[in-house]
Amino acid sequence: MGIPSWDELFEKIFQLSEKKRLILIFDEFQRFFDINKSIFSYLQKQIDNYAAGSKLFLIVSGSSIGMMHRIFDYAAPLYGRRTGQLSFEPFGFYALKEWFPNLSPVQRVHIYAIYGGTPKYLEEVEHKTLADSLNKILSRTSLLYSEPETLLKTEVQDSNTYFNIMKVIVSGTTTPSEIAISSGIKSTSIDYFLTVLRNDLDLICRETPVCEKKPTKKVIYLIKDNFFKFWFRFLYPNYSELEMGNTDLVLSKIEAELDRFTGPAFEEITKQFLVALNRQGKLPFTFGKIGKQWGKFRGETGKNIYKIDLAALNESTREILFCECKWQKQPVGKEVLEELAAKAKLVDWYRSRKIPA
Repeated sequence: MGIPSWDELFEKIFQLSEKKRLILIFDEFQRFFDINKSIFSYLQKQIDNYAAGSKLFLIVSGSSIGMMHRIFDYAAPLYGRRTGQLSFEPFGFYALKEWFPNLSPVQRVHIYAIYGGTPKYLEEVEHKTLADSLNKILSRTSLLYSEPETLLKTEVQDSNTYFNIMKVIVSGTTTPSEIAISSGIKSTSIDYFLTVLRNDLDLICRETPVCEKKPTKKVIYLIKDNFFKFWFRFLYPNYSELEMGNTDLVLSKIEAELDRFTGPAFEEITKQFLVALNRQGKLPFTFGKIGKQWGKFRGETGKNIYKIDLAALNESTREILFCECKWQKQPVGKEVLEELAAKAKLVDWYRSRKIPA
């Protein structure tokens, strides 16, 4: 009889589903774009033909958010055919306590900073020592050794451009104009690449100062996934060393910079902690927004931008909380609090309301 066409295959499935309950799951559903774009139209036709009597429970999943939108959003073949959707977020930091109950809080912070909350990545953690986990990542036979490279090359054309952008962002260059210059991309083109990384691949996020009340040009882009941050910070720039087998050299670089690298992850953990307390009503007030805050110093020569790690605010009650997040071995002195109080006075936040020192 030969191999049935996709149209015939879907028709047979729907015919069978009229007789009994069927559950059909397609993982990485967006890959049909590369196999046969007509598949979505075939599926649409059979859904419409058998909508009344079908007992089919069809589940599709995909890791490319943008591509999934292209399949199901307005004017797409399957628009209006989905009955529900669910976005899966990575685990938060506090889930790691159940995953790694025998590790200390400091160890779990390091694990979160390196691997993030993606279960596939966390399965690769060695439970003995952090060095064992790092050596496993740095091994050329490791599942994670080329994971970001594989994903980008699979999902986008001209992957080298996206590689350069991610590397530039990890280095601390975060504004669109600076990213364009450092990546060698025309300023008129950078928004396109950033949009793909943000909306299609969900690898970066766009942030503005949380206290801004109006649309602003103060925009920065940050890498969302901790493992991608780690990979672009330590593996991608040292690929030649790793390919030559100089694993110990790269490992020493990581160990020397690990605490500094962990700082932003600890900031995210602090944010998750505050969100949990806020949900439980355990803070002095309930906030509706939380995020980074930055802006220009006013009238101070030699200073340009102040930065506050986290600000949480309630716009209705005009209450605000400022946080400084420090991941370091030495104790935090009162000068940190004094500096935070000084920066808080620079925030354009209901200036008629005096911010206590």
